[in-house]
Amino acid sequence: MTMRNDDPNRPRPNYRGWNVTAGLIFAIAALFVAPAIGLEISAAFTNTDGRVTWLNLFVGVFLLACLFWWLLMSWPERFSLWRGAVTGVLVAFFAYPGVLALAEFVQRDWFDGASIPPLAERIDNTLLVAGLTLMTTGFLATPISAIIGMATTWALVHFHPLMAAEAARNTQRRSPLMRILQRLAAVLAVAIVLALAGSFAWLSWTPLDTDGLDIQASEIGPATTYEQSIAAYELVQAREAQLPLHERCPSTLLTHGSKVARVVIYFHGFTSCPAQGDAFAEQLFALGYNVYLPRMFGHGEADPMTLSLIELTADKLVDLANESTDLVQGLGDEVVVVGLSAGGTIASWTAQYRRDVDQAVIVSPFLGPYVVPPWAMSAAHNLTLMLPNLVLWWNPLENVPADQIDYAFPRPATHALAEIMRLGRIVQDSAADNPPAVKRIGVLLNEADVAVSNALTLDLVADWRDHGADVRVQTLPFDRHLPHDLINPREQHGDPALVYPLLIEMMNAP
Repeated sequence: MTMRNDDPNRPRPNYRGWNVTAGLIFAIAALFVAPAIGLEISAAFTNTDGRVTWLNLFVGVFLLACLFWWLLMSWPERFSLWRGAVTGVLVAFFAYPGVLALAEFVQRDWFDGASIPPLAERIDNTLLVAGLTLMTTGFLATPISAIIGMATTWALVHFHPLMAAEAARNTQRRSPLMRILQRLAAVLAVAIVLALAGSFAWLSWTPLDTDGLDIQASEIGPATTYEQSIAAYELVQAREAQLPLHERCPSTLLTHGSKVARVVIYFHGFTSCPAQGDAFAEQLFALGYNVYLPRMFGHGEADPMTLSLIELTADKLVDLANESTDLVQGLGDEVVVVGLSAGGTIASWTAQYRRDVDQAVIVSPFLGPYVVPPWAMSAAHNLTLMLPNLVLWWNPLENVPADQIDYAFPRPATHALAEIMRLGRIVQDSAADNPPAVKRIGVLLNEADVAVSNALTLDLVADWRDHGADVRVQTLPFDRHLPHDLINPREQHGDPALVYPLLIEMMNAP
């Protein structure tokens, strides 16, 4: 008896090999596409800090490609270039959260820290980062993946014509429900591509608000004597005395009792407070410098669950830069500004605009997040501002803090991060057309940093150098695996014995 091709009882062709082959093609292609569109992928396969590695990327894309190829191609036995494109779009779309989930839930070792965020917060973390990177790079990744899907379909059909012909003759197993699901998948794929392309264009072209981000005198103006500087500091103390601050976190001034040759301002990082730089300040003080550690707006409160960071804006960061720079003018003949992370962004703004600063030393400034390529940063900034102001459990600019760092906030706000990026964007736009006001600039970067974009900082350095500025850059090698917070001696895996001398050497460079 001859079995008809549409007999429902005929043996089903085995497409497992096709599924695996398609998965491998997509996974290998992802290894080239991800860096091509600017995504940062770590070569440290054994890292435990949640960074996406080449292995995460390969495994995540492979599993998703096998799944979608089976659902949309092998199971219904329909192989066409259009279906290959639809499959490619869906693989790329779901690869963003899928790969990040592997890094977060399989590879990250939270037990190496003092506290583990709740599961819901870790899921929120993954979805937030996935959404940010998808909305800024997905418009490229999805059509590229669609082309890969079409090419894979053509190759499999071309090299296995008999199995392809058998699938084409099969009509009996295509149920109405399956046809509906296939059409929904196609509609979803088209909607994804159009939505990502349209949203990226809109976000990229939305103008940046720069009102108020310029040099403005503080309440008393630049100090001209030591006594005026002390009076200005006392005003800061009186203002902060009205706030519920942690005992280690008010603005701090270390002074030798008179004006000295050099005064250093240290701007702390996001969610930290002046105590972050206390050990570094003591070393500077021992060298004969006066040192001022101002407190950033909304930081340093005793209640770690405070929501004060919701109100942090770029304007307030500029106010801090102007007030602090004015305050220290009577404390030293030479004014040096140092800042880490968000404090590095403030130091960058000071370097660009304040001519009464002699030197700036910028440490891992937060001009944009590590996970977003530089060309997509405008869209990322606008997207973060347009979304609801989410309050997070973790600080994406820090590692899990040690027990001694009890003053760091576990709940920063997404709009606060966007406002820091806004300040950084102002500096970058100005530097493209104008030389920095500060004549000597030092920059310290960390290759192992997974919080900030080193590429954006190097772009800023290039602009400064194009204008003839003296900018010295040092980069800490990846193999030291240093954390983002290079200053706080209580930070896990930090190495102040390495970092502090480098910063002091930068200050003393001719």
